[in-house]
Amino acid sequence: MRLRAHARRWWPALAAVGAAATGVTVAAPAALAQGFGLNEIGTCAIARGFAVTGAPCNDASSLYWNPGAVSNLPTGVSVYLGSAAIGINGSFTTDNTGRAYNANVPTALPPYVGFTVRTVPRLMLGMAAYVPYGLTSQWNNDFPGRFVSQKSAIQDFYIQPTAAYELIPGRLSVGAGAIFAYSQIELRQSLDFSQSPIPGAGGATFSALGIQPGTEFARAKVAGNGVGGGYTLGIHLRPIESISLGARYLSKVRIEYSRAQANFTTVSAADSVTFATGNPLGVPNGTSLQQVVAAQFQPGGTLQPNQTASTVITNPAQIQVGIGFTGIPNATLSFDYATIQWSAFKSLPVDFTTQLGVPNTALSTVTLEDYHNSSSYRGGLEYRLGGIGGVAARLGYAYEQAAAPDVSVTPTLPDMDRYVLAGGLGVPLGGRRSGGLGRYMLDLSYSRIETRGRRGRSGGRPSEDLTAEQVNNGFYTLNANVLSASVRANF
Repeated sequence: MRLRAHARRWWPALAAVGAAATGVTVAAPAALAQGFGLNEIGTCAIARGFAVTGAPCNDASSLYWNPGAVSNLPTGVSVYLGSAAIGINGSFTTDNTGRAYNANVPTALPPYVGFTVRTVPRLMLGMAAYVPYGLTSQWNNDFPGRFVSQKSAIQDFYIQPTAAYELIPGRLSVGAGAIFAYSQIELRQSLDFSQSPIPGAGGATFSALGIQPGTEFARAKVAGNGVGGGYTLGIHLRPIESISLGARYLSKVRIEYSRAQANFTTVSAADSVTFATGNPLGVPNGTSLQQVVAAQFQPGGTLQPNQTASTVITNPAQIQVGIGFTGIPNATLSFDYATIQWSAFKSLPVDFTTQLGVPNTALSTVTLEDYHNSSSYRGGLEYRLGGIGGVAARLGYAYEQAAAPDVSVTPTLPDMDRYVLAGGLGVPLGGRRSGGLGRYMLDLSYSRIETRGRRGRSGGRPSEDLTAEQVNNGFYTLNANVLSASVRANF
């Protein structure tokens, strides 16, 4: 591929690459908006549409869903182990060509581990480890939006020690827990030479000199980890025998990634792009783009090796309230409302530092996101075949509202409203304890996540003044299948 453009020579070729580097915008995964929030914590909870704050499942997933309801678990020790397999299908169809680009997202396997123990009457202690935020947004190498994000992956692991106490036995209990968070991120992005600014040209990019859009010359990768902390609170009330009420609060958690590794590498395609005689960069005929940019990947260059990146992501606070009804023999009906406080996520700064500790301001960016609070409506049904201790049949439905505004639907996270239909079984595996509850239980569930799709963009947003109508250039689709299995043991 040879490039020819009729424009004046702006400057020597090797200096031009410094401007090319300033076009780098490494995006973080949209601060984990609705699409990166994971509700798949506890197989029973999944099958009941996550409506388990007022009518909790009889397992240690209550440590997450309502720490105030943990005291309702059986006496002794209860152990709960499980995981979900989340398979995501997504695509982006461009307006100008009508071509659909399929996402390439690996199956996610978030685990859940929890146990509770009643040490003294009315007091329950517990510990849980789970993944409340995660998943991956990943696209193939031919996806035009790879210059915004080719891959954004994040996993947040929460460890939560909890204590719950029955203020009024069988009627009112409260609970609280500390949150210790550990997070891993991996971000990849292709770099477009045509979108790199020309120094001294008033913001004009190399596309003005005839460089074709989508002229990929390098890829950026940022990988690192961070830690943070927070807390959770819960309360559970049974005003009458057939009605139970619950509420929980999960605080926001600020996670700082201070020394993520940032690497920049050229792509082989840059060697096949050559410049013809009279090119705007003033380089000799036949010079490849890879030769032009080579100096910037060496020590002292803008894309030099061994750089670090830093940013801060605040996981939003969660508030959920629910009600359960057990007035129908062997059945539990539950309804919950949840709100996720995404309005705290307005912008995302990413700062780069060279291996000598010098800030690399040419790469540092601030991405405007402007998220809003999102709501969820959840309902569930459980029916015990044969009464207490029998097989539990479960159904659930949930509506999850998107948090991203229309202008922030991007390849990093094409956030959209979600509709969840779920079902599952709780199967006793043998053993019997006092009260009729089985000693061992296998929980299985399946849920289908559907959306209506949503318009979004595959490119950047050069100015905050640009509206969604001006920058959105296609349509995103998303659906997912979730299988979950868990084992509970009571001793």
